[in-house]
Amino acid sequence: MIMTDEDGYIRLSRQALGQIRLVHLVSGLDEEHGPAAAGAACSDISGYTEWATTSVPAVSVGWDWHIDTLARPVSAACRDTPRSNVMLVDEQGRDVGPDHTACCLRQLVDTLEWKPVVLDAIGFR
Repeated sequence: MIMTDEDGYIRLSRQALGQIRLVHLVSGLDEEHGPAAAGAACSDISGYTEWATTSVPAVSVGWDWHIDTLARPVSAACRDTPRSNVMLVDEQGRDVGPDHTACCLRQLVDTLEWKPVVLDAIGFR
């Protein structure tokens, strides 16, 4: 892992990204906004989560999620692009760019067993 002082990124190869072990730091619920509806309404439950490595410097990956309350069984899903301090590099050590890095981070999130951890952290039963 190499951290540059200029931009704060931790630069990793795709292979190194696949080998990191993230641990849960924090999860929380987004505040509900908007007026309360009279009668039955579809509720959107959403929040955020942050995971990191225990290595130094720490790789940090966070993302927003939502719960589809109409699905059976109820399920959480990642929304949008994960946020991170990682920039992936190619075999020559050149940045592959934020879009490709984001795509790979999304794949990493999809492989994590994060849903039960987050649901437990927010007290979802």
